[in-house]
Amino acid sequence: MRCLAVIVVAAACHSSNPAITDSSPAGDASVLDTTPNQWVWVPVPGTTCANGTMAGFGVNRSTTPGADVFVYIEGGGACWDTATCTANPPVAINLDVTYTAQKLAQDVAALTVNRAAGPPLGTANYVFIPYCTGDLHAGTNVMAYPGGPTIHHTGGTNTQAFVDLIAPAFADAPVVWVTGSSAGGYGATLDFHRFTAAWPNANVELLEDSSPFIPFLANYDKMTAAWKIAFPPNCTGCETSFTSVFDTVAAAHPTSRIGLMTWDNDQTIATYFGYTSIVSAQDDLITNHFDHPNTKVFEATGTTHTMLGQLATVQSHGVKLSDWVTQWLVGDPAWATVRP
Repeated sequence: MRCLAVIVVAAACHSSNPAITDSSPAGDASVLDTTPNQWVWVPVPGTTCANGTMAGFGVNRSTTPGADVFVYIEGGGACWDTATCTANPPVAINLDVTYTAQKLAQDVAALTVNRAAGPPLGTANYVFIPYCTGDLHAGTNVMAYPGGPTIHHTGGTNTQAFVDLIAPAFADAPVVWVTGSSAGGYGATLDFHRFTAAWPNANVELLEDSSPFIPFLANYDKMTAAWKIAFPPNCTGCETSFTSVFDTVAAAHPTSRIGLMTWDNDQTIATYFGYTSIVSAQDDLITNHFDHPNTKVFEATGTTHTMLGQLATVQSHGVKLSDWVTQWLVGDPAWATVRP
């Protein structure tokens, strides 16, 4: 089976990752001018990481004209008050990081692009959006925490700026896959409308890895106030209901394949959302909210967190995760919800 996306560990398939290069801050031409078949850091003026330094994205450009685009949005916790934004160990990654080509090289070291695999993935353009804002990639605020740091929770603003550069560079892409793990999966969903608007003639698909939109039992009000979340358009009730975000996105994009892969009692999610067990809440989410023809779930028994790095090993109800993701990727009509 061909290698499934960039989120496969390097040992899963043969590939090489040349040294990361750094492009100059510029417009969409800088994306087109990047060296193909290797990761290049593209800093974007006007965007900020948590510490106020310039943000950006990584791109691994194909030489195939009109190729598809595969976007992976990085996860890594969140912070919403003085205590969480100064926690040691940190509860959100990269809060005091100045992002550079060297940092990108570290982050994509275990990610492979197998150009020998052939289409669609072997010829795709790959985009890696780092996580450095602590806000599920959805914030629009610079927050001065009392007795703590000033954090640029500008993930939503950043993502729009990234899309504004990426889309013109790959305007003819027939398919755009938007994926993310944990906080990145939430970001992929919260920002999905940005991608669909930028590629109105493409098939734009969404895959959430360990990002179930279950209700928060604590701190959601603090998050929305600190981050000033840019919710999707027409997101009724989203200021008080996190699940409403998923409902809004699913209803707004009925032709997009929207998939969730998740462990049935993910304890990382439980901790952040205020649960001891998420089994009941997730069962309600899957039963009553993933009931659209275009929304499917791969749920497996377990308490660990994230799945994309385990495509070759995870199974549920006799179905391999790698097969389920392949069905999502290619639009197989047999793609269906799988539960233990």
